[in-house]
Amino acid sequence: MSSALVHAENVGFGYDPAQPLFTGLSFAIPASGVTLVQGGESRGKSTLLRLLAGQLKPLAGTLRMNGLALHEPALKAHIYAHDPRLPDWNDQTPRQFFAQMAQQFPGFDDAIVTSMLEHLQLAEHADKAMFMLSTGSKRKVSWVAALACGADLLLMDEPFAALDLNSIRKLHHLLDEWPVHHRSAWVLADYIAPGSVALSTVIDLGH
Repeated sequence: MSSALVHAENVGFGYDPAQPLFTGLSFAIPASGVTLVQGGESRGKSTLLRLLAGQLKPLAGTLRMNGLALHEPALKAHIYAHDPRLPDWNDQTPRQFFAQMAQQFPGFDDAIVTSMLEHLQLAEHADKAMFMLSTGSKRKVSWVAALACGADLLLMDEPFAALDLNSIRKLHHLLDEWPVHHRSAWVLADYIAPGSVALSTVIDLGH
């Protein structure tokens, strides 16, 4: 197994400290491959991704990546976390969004963007505002940026929701091939495992 990129020890968090979402949560995320955060409705999957993105701080325990707390600014260029459901990007085109991601991530690869726009049938939408795109197309845009950014930690929440079956199959294949060519860690939060994709580890938050 790959060496761990992220270490969590006895992590606790709740928006209301009197009603924690989880307590004593410990796990390690390998430096490459696919980790699944699995759980039922309202079990904290999206919240755990926000903790891993450094957008929230644990109320208890430690959550560290390469020895640094995940909310440290130095890690911003090493963690990809984008929620296509948020309205923040609605007035941007995919091409503008990719340009912004290229500024944030020094390893951003424009050639991957060009290839994946064709692969996921997004090229014709690259210059349309996000609000004009379907939910599935917005999610594909997020996938393209994740694949191209070169970050060490790639976080995706319900990554296959609203996608067509052909795109899901293509992305499953890419995830299976990813550890062969890249050294970075995917963390997918979902209700169920992503088809036949080989998983490095599973963080189960319960039903």
